[in-house]
Amino acid sequence: MNDRARGLPVLAHVLAGICLGSEVLLLVVVTPRHDQLINWSPEIAVFTMCIIGVGWVLAWKRPQVALGWILLAIALLTTAQGPTAAVGIATLHSAPGVAAWMLWYGGQSVWAWLPPIGLLLTQLPLRFPDGRLPSPRWRWFSGYTIGAIVVASALGAVLPRRIDATDLPNPAYLGWGHVPSSTSILVALLLLGTSGVGSLVSLFVRYRNAGSTERTQLRWMFWAFAIVVGVLVSGWFENLLFGDDSTPGTAGAVARAWDLVSTLTYSLIPLSILFAVLRTGLYSIDRIISRTAAYVVVSLGIIAVYFGVVVLLSQLLPRLPSVGVALATLTAAGVFLPLLRLVRRLVDRRFDRAQYDAEKVVTAFGERIRSGVDPHTAGADLVDAIERTLQPDAVGLWTREDLR
Repeated sequence: MNDRARGLPVLAHVLAGICLGSEVLLLVVVTPRHDQLINWSPEIAVFTMCIIGVGWVLAWKRPQVALGWILLAIALLTTAQGPTAAVGIATLHSAPGVAAWMLWYGGQSVWAWLPPIGLLLTQLPLRFPDGRLPSPRWRWFSGYTIGAIVVASALGAVLPRRIDATDLPNPAYLGWGHVPSSTSILVALLLLGTSGVGSLVSLFVRYRNAGSTERTQLRWMFWAFAIVVGVLVSGWFENLLFGDDSTPGTAGAVARAWDLVSTLTYSLIPLSILFAVLRTGLYSIDRIISRTAAYVVVSLGIIAVYFGVVVLLSQLLPRLPSVGVALATLTAAGVFLPLLRLVRRLVDRRFDRAQYDAEKVVTAFGERIRSGVDPHTAGADLVDAIERTLQPDAVGLWTREDLR
């Protein structure tokens, strides 16, 4: 190992330590005292800690794989808001010009989140799981995603007249008064949208040409992105139905809870990368996908049954709404377990075939035992069932005859 390779783990420790220190500064010093300028919420802190931890482990254990360094770059871009915000707040009255530049980035401006989130949703899928692009033909698209992130961030940085949550003028404002904000937002969404979609397409291209182990690694990423996208799309419908987190009452509480869940789900992306790259519990992904799909389908079914019964009984018993709610709850509770068994059986057949086949083997063996079995063939049947379900390297069977 050359000197450069030996220094990479040390660099990983240093970068992770800087990120962790900035994270602590945000949580302990900046946010509690100046939450009107910057609010580092617990869910954002959890997401950032996942990024730091996974990036540190991968850059330390797999320094030749670019994914760990990309994650550490995302963590640096995110947690850098801590020191810059602290300097900006400290110089707010003594040097407002310096404070403006510091809070321009460190005050949780919307544009400051575009680089880390852009890298998370583009460069990580493009280079997963070995840190390289699917083929040299994807180099131009990788460059396009970087350019799209830079342009979108620049538009968000130079167009606002004032810094978010402050009365300070934007020091980078270019005075493009003739450019409507809707136009800049549309351009940014177009650039970032095409970058994200193309990066996800690269995963499917890689999956088509991959071997069995790499396909299993890719299924971890598919599972994480499916949940993130599903929660994100569901959040749009939730905002249409209940409003945003500023809505008073129960609707606002639901919106805030959904924002919490949606932010935490982003942590699944770095965690899935960790399991896939280090291959820790790699082949359990089929069961995880199966259980996730089963519970999603069952949850949607239970919600449909609940609201269906409520609507039906509200028409039949308009004067007794509480009776309708009680009956709907009992119906949903009664349907849950039978529906879960049915859906799990169907989903396992598609997503977790090994588990489905193993259950069939065990069921068939149990039927043979109950229906009466030849003692001379029982041992062979048992060994066959164990080999087909558990697939051990070696199996042995001791019977009473062997001990005589």
